[in-house]
Amino acid sequence: MRITTNMLMRNYQNSLSKNIGGLSEARNAVLTGRRFTKASEDPGGALSASLLERKYVRNKSYLTTLTEVQSKQDAQEDAIMQMTNICKTIDRDYSVSAMNGSNQEKSIRATYAAAMKELQRSMVSSLNAQYGDEFVFAGAGGMKAPFELSDSGVLTYRGIDVNTTDPAELAKLQEYSKEGTYVDIGFGLNFDSSGEVVPSSAFNTALPGINVVGLGDKNLVTTIGKMVKVLEADTFDRDAYAELWTDFREGTNTLNDMTTKLGTKTTLLEATKTRLTDLDLSLSTQIDSIVNVDPAEAIMNFSWANYTYTTALKIGTNIISPSLLDFMR
Repeated sequence: MRITTNMLMRNYQNSLSKNIGGLSEARNAVLTGRRFTKASEDPGGALSASLLERKYVRNKSYLTTLTEVQSKQDAQEDAIMQMTNICKTIDRDYSVSAMNGSNQEKSIRATYAAAMKELQRSMVSSLNAQYGDEFVFAGAGGMKAPFELSDSGVLTYRGIDVNTTDPAELAKLQEYSKEGTYVDIGFGLNFDSSGEVVPSSAFNTALPGINVVGLGDKNLVTTIGKMVKVLEADTFDRDAYAELWTDFREGTNTLNDMTTKLGTKTTLLEATKTRLTDLDLSLSTQIDSIVNVDPAEAIMNFSWANYTYTTALKIGTNIISPSLLDFMR
């Protein structure tokens, strides 16, 4: 078979074009750190990377939301701890056993009553604690202060007296106590047939304050107010004070139970955060293995491509046979 100069040139040009293409790809890999820049370069890898990146972004969103939820719950726990400390102070300094001897004199009882009033107001302030612009014990109505204590000692929750006997208002308070605000933090958010969130598929961040301090005669804040009135009376009724003290202890136990429940929820959030963090690392590793190149390998490939291209250029100078023009002076 006769090999002509045109055949040699054509083959050389094709090979050189491939070398140039390979050098360009190797250079781009070094500059971008990616295996491909267009889906057409690696359709399978591009599809896998797209799916993984969606999961990665969604997981990042879960982590961001979870951090916000943890911060809000920390605010709830801090407020409850403040109220617990108030109850401990009352239990230590103003118990039934403290009302003996000269402590039953009206002037001393008036001092105790004034101190307990301040502690009662402090407890209401804790119940109106905020995280950002949101009141953490307002249930689903988090943009307005949920509790208000009047000068006469009436405590209201979202405008309704917590000691009301009106059936309609009681029903409304019961409705408030069951409110939930659900957020998606990777539990597999799902809805029932009526369009309501399935509680087990999301995290409930709402904590209605009336579930913390109770309703009706068992409300912890109003119980303290009743104790204050007994202390302010002209004659000290020790039996009435002792009866109120029993209600106070029950309210304190409810407060402690709420602390335990929040602790359980905190443990769940920590476990969820660990799981999401591990998933974040796993997804980023998978994406890196599909999309990104090893820097050392990319540089080595570029050096080799550059070497072959340079070699091809040198070989090209020897391909064309001498012609008459090469011998003419």
